Amino acid sequence: MNNARNGLILALVLLLFATAFTGINTPMGYSSECTDGIDNDSDQGSIDGGIDVEDDSCFYYPYNDGNGESDTPLNERYNSIRDYPSLFEYHRDYGGFVFVCDAYDQGLYDSNPLEKIDANTWLDAQGIPRVNCPP
Repeated sequence: MNNARNGLILALVLLLFATAFTGINTPMGYSSECTDGIDNDSDQGSIDGGIDVEDDSCFYYPYNDGNGESDTPLNERYNSIRDYPSLFEYHRDYGGFVFVCDAYDQGLYDSNPLEKIDANTWLDAQGIPRVNCPP
């Protein structure tokens, strides 16, 4: 009986150590300033409105480890070991095809082939070939 209990205690201790040293890679989320429907910095940006995806800062870097609707310097981007959510999905979910087209035209999906495939597939499903994206 004691051997079984000792074995169980040892297994639990090892499990705790394994969890502590490996960590849990919870995905990065989007900044609340980039999803709350409020113009948090009162900056209209270059796109009319300046709210969430319309704000240039969120359009280019909408993640929790950034500065939301305030610019996140390039050297402070993508520094986390956590997985980043899709920039394409952010543009699709919070902006729609105009923002997906704009990001596509700017090559923002080029560094992630799967994201570019997702954008192509979604645009095709909407009946919007890349050549017909609004200017």
